[in-house]
Amino acid sequence: MKNSSHPGRIARVLRWLVAANVYIVGAAVFVVPPTASAQSEAHDAGPAEQVAAGNYDYNGDGLDDVVARRDATGNLEVWPGDGTGGFGTKYIVGGGWGVMNLIETAGDLNNDGNADIIAREASTGRLWFYPGNGTTFNSRSSIGLGWGVMSAIVSGHDYTGNGNVDIIATEAGTGTLWLYPGAGTGNTFAKRIQIGSSFHLVEELTAVGDMNEDGHADVVGVRLADECMYFYAGPATGQFAPPLLFDCGWDVMESAAAVGDFDGDGHADWLGREPDHNLLYLFKGDGTGRYSSSPVIDFGWNSMTIA
Repeated sequence: MKNSSHPGRIARVLRWLVAANVYIVGAAVFVVPPTASAQSEAHDAGPAEQVAAGNYDYNGDGLDDVVARRDATGNLEVWPGDGTGGFGTKYIVGGGWGVMNLIETAGDLNNDGNADIIAREASTGRLWFYPGNGTTFNSRSSIGLGWGVMSAIVSGHDYTGNGNVDIIATEAGTGTLWLYPGAGTGNTFAKRIQIGSSFHLVEELTAVGDMNEDGHADVVGVRLADECMYFYAGPATGQFAPPLLFDCGWDVMESAAAVGDFDGDGHADWLGREPDHNLLYLFKGDGTGRYSSSPVIDFGWNSMTIA
């Protein structure tokens, strides 16, 4: 994200004061990789998304959590949610994560009931699958090489309707948005499908889940042209619906991240960080593709990479 600006500050103040009442409508874009090879290593591959918010429970207590890397140490931490929009006591699940240049929550990629993550190794471009076990993670397995060409990789939800969690990725050089249909194993995917273009004009691509609760998983992203966030309704017919602008002021925000139903109200939520003031916000989804409020829930997260 860019540095703080006057328009961004105004938008932030409006968010503090009247977020429950301010919604805007407009347009935006996403990216898909062409033939530049992001490949999974065993690609063989319905129903719509069954849980609107997805699976973000990493400690097995039935509540959605946040996973983040502490950049100074390379330690990966789980920050347990308390079910009301706050945190319990964090714990470390492993070290050595500084070699990754992308860490992303992935829902239940292997259909074993536990939340998983994916991560890209900076030196090789290899994408790894880390299966959750309800407390930490089991041994990783490779999804494939070639993922270094992607500027965004997100997961955690079923976008094809086959009951398995998928991966969506933006190819940096072409702006192509690719869908990799999951096979339910965690590390194998069917042949990728192009589902969008010009997504190099969008940042903060986030797989938030079924935000408007129509049975299809959605995404949000920030358009570079105006630094506003747009809602893309799920690809019920293979493509996302035309984008709707619903929040501005993201020139002073960064690190959008899906967190499931973090406040326990039954709707999908997401996080955003304001680096100038080192604040972490919770955007409380309202089930209509927008959000009801965005309270500050913590501070000191500038030193973290949020999965």
